[in-house]
Amino acid sequence: MTMELVSFDPALCRQCRGLCCQGTPGLWADPERFASLFFPNGFPSPNDLPRQLNRHKLVLRPVLGTNIPAPRRTEEGCAFLTPTGCALPAERRPCQCLALVPSLDTLLTGEIDCRLPARLRSDRVAARWRRWWPLHANFNSTGQKP
Repeated sequence: MTMELVSFDPALCRQCRGLCCQGTPGLWADPERFASLFFPNGFPSPNDLPRQLNRHKLVLRPVLGTNIPAPRRTEEGCAFLTPTGCALPAERRPCQCLALVPSLDTLLTGEIDCRLPARLRSDRVAARWRRWWPLHANFNSTGQKP
């Protein structure tokens, strides 16, 4: 999954002021993209992964029996949400965040009315990670230490 496969409307995001970010933070749908963004010199060992994720304000979120890296959630929502929007540059944001198809109704009603493409639904993202974890030494299919 590459950046050109996701949509992003910075103007609408600024106007919305992160309503979607105030809910559950998005997921990185592409394990390879995530690994290259946060661990370009190699994925950490299972023992070191929690510490490394925490350093980046990330956690492993359980989704349908598979742990998936996601931004840490705070009382205000995503750990990267600031008064001026997302603290992460667009190229480092979770795929689900970038792929939300904005809706003008969100601005009109104040309720999140954005859509997520089917390929980035949580069940499909979990399936991708479930296939990825066993290919990386010392992890099982749930992203846990064996």
